[in-house]
Amino acid sequence: MSATLADRAYEELLDQIVTLRRTPGTLLNEAELVRELGTSRTPVREAILRLARLGLVVAIPRRGTFVSEVHVGQVAKVYELRRELEGLAAAWAAERADADGRDAARAMAGLLRGIDVRPDADARSQHALDRRAHFLVYELAGNPFARELLESHYLISARMWSLAGGHVAMEEPFALMIDLLEAVAAGDPPRAAALAHRHNDHAVQTLRAAL
Repeated sequence: MSATLADRAYEELLDQIVTLRRTPGTLLNEAELVRELGTSRTPVREAILRLARLGLVVAIPRRGTFVSEVHVGQVAKVYELRRELEGLAAAWAAERADADGRDAARAMAGLLRGIDVRPDADARSQHALDRRAHFLVYELAGNPFARELLESHYLISARMWSLAGGHVAMEEPFALMIDLLEAVAAGDPPRAAALAHRHNDHAVQTLRAAL
């Protein structure tokens, strides 16, 4: 039961931080979080520890735990590493995914086709599905060390996308992700890696223009 409560607390806080509803620099008051999330202190503490490992919160001695800052000047550096790792992960996913994994990639591509990508659409739904799609590729890559690093970098860049708000169009990012998932499902490592690189290159260009 405690693990389930901790997961719920983690997912709720993660969503709030990534979508900037809980803004950078905000103090995370443990007692307030317990009341807000309707749980006990232990799940809240476990959730905060997980967020700290991802770099989304930072503990400052004698002051408390705060939502970490979003450093927009680091867009290029974040994507410099993410681009190469995602290329590897996409290729590994295309090479290593079993039949169930390929089916999952096809199903996720279908979900992405159905998302509303208009500028005035629900940004939270877009970001949530985008995160599921990327995390699926990381999982199918079959390397837990790469997966942990990629998830961390994805979440850092996701906050930059949230900061850009309605200033970016999502049609091309989703189209590229659909093609990438189909390459994974088809077992085509070179194409999957190339699409991951294109996806990241487009992200850097778009964020630089928007921020």
